[in-house]
Amino acid sequence: MKSTAFLFALLLVGFSSQAQKKVKERDLNGHWQMVFDFDDDFIEEEIAEEDFPWIGEIVAKGVSGIVLDILDEVDVRFEFQKDNRLKIMVDAFGEESVEYAHWFIDSKGGLVLDDDDNDDDIWLFDKGKLYAYERHNWSLERQPVYLKRVH
Repeated sequence: MKSTAFLFALLLVGFSSQAQKKVKERDLNGHWQMVFDFDDDFIEEEIAEEDFPWIGEIVAKGVSGIVLDILDEVDVRFEFQKDNRLKIMVDAFGEESVEYAHWFIDSKGGLVLDDDDNDDDIWLFDKGKLYAYERHNWSLERQPVYLKRVH
């Protein structure tokens, strides 16, 4: 019975990972816009996973709407350049800034942004968009952030 459950889990992981497409350097040409696709359910789940004292949880839930409103006013664009340089252009409340980071494609075809503090995050194509995924042992969990090509 355990082997059947294990085999089923492997097949499930295999099928879920087939939906994502490996990243190739030539596919990154152009400018990309970051889209934050957070909803209230996602935020509540994230808050529930944290180890907040009860007052911290109340405050976190209270400011989550403000955070979503702020994200609506932030425009983040990426330009993948030669030599694995990443130009990050941010326009927030009329203030523009440009920063640089590095990127690479890992051995499994996942895009890794060096600027990212979380080594478990990769980006994979799905229906023409680059979605952020968090690695969890044998599976990938899609995050509510993606990049769409703008030109």
